[in-house]
Amino acid sequence: MKYMTGFILLLLMQNVFAAHCQVDGGPWVDMKTSPLDVHVDLRLDKDAGKVTMSGYSVRCMHDFPGWYPDSNKQYFSTVASGLILGPTVMDYGSGMDILGALLPWPVSAGRYLALHDRLTPVVDLPVKVYFDIPTAPGKYIKIKPGAFLAVVLLFVTYNFDSPQYPAYRMRINLIARNGVDSSPSTCVINNNLPINIDFGSVDAVAIGTSIFNTPYKKDFRLRYSCDGPSVNSPITVKWQATPSAFHTHAIATSKQDAGVILFRPDSSALVGPGGEIRSTITNSSGSTEVSFALVKKPDTFPDAGPFTASGTLTLMLP
Repeated sequence: MKYMTGFILLLLMQNVFAAHCQVDGGPWVDMKTSPLDVHVDLRLDKDAGKVTMSGYSVRCMHDFPGWYPDSNKQYFSTVASGLILGPTVMDYGSGMDILGALLPWPVSAGRYLALHDRLTPVVDLPVKVYFDIPTAPGKYIKIKPGAFLAVVLLFVTYNFDSPQYPAYRMRINLIARNGVDSSPSTCVINNNLPINIDFGSVDAVAIGTSIFNTPYKKDFRLRYSCDGPSVNSPITVKWQATPSAFHTHAIATSKQDAGVILFRPDSSALVGPGGEIRSTITNSSGSTEVSFALVKKPDTFPDAGPFTASGTLTLMLP
């Protein structure tokens, strides 16, 4: 009798563990097999001369078993040539914000961004890149919403040797959630059209001597609009005109004893020649309510007939 002897070969597949990271509390991503897409808010900081990133969080966790020693650690560190800029920003100077230190690229390898141990399974990973605003005349930085900003490569290592925890590179993709533009914006009042204030038929006897006792007032809304990048800023509107001889806040008209006062109806604040109106522009638009009042020199009766006056409003940004 012949016997057949067989062997069963058992193949044991060993699990390989890797860090898992999430963006803004979203799903966990295996960083050994997949990149992490991070959408960031860009901020144009002209004082610092940089475009910085904010408005997002990256958190990572390890998979250390509970019986691993407390001294076991997982490190995230920079990689040589680990910043690959997107096509629309590759001509700008750049660097990394590592724990508050702004380091121009290339950043040397081996700079730690975060570390885990078994007792702290989840940590924040500060992945921040900045761009320099060009300073040469006629040069600006412009980034559109949705632009691919950069690939950041980080090295994940351990302070122990285990085939289950090999060192590897992880990839983070940075994508612009909003746009920025450092080129000058053009802001205008009422589309740069003349402002015509018509007091209509005026009784010289009825004209008052102040904004409180004259019946001749005209309300007007100054509307502000800007072309170019989105503008969010306080503004100043300068009122320039020839002052009248009888009232410090009135501008002169073609009638010697008549003047026009610009004021804020919400506060009755007078804006004399050379004065300013403070306001704001948000998302490249804004407005201010103003009023014009026709007044006369006390104890006079301005001559009958048409009259004119003129002035200029100039919008100024900081």
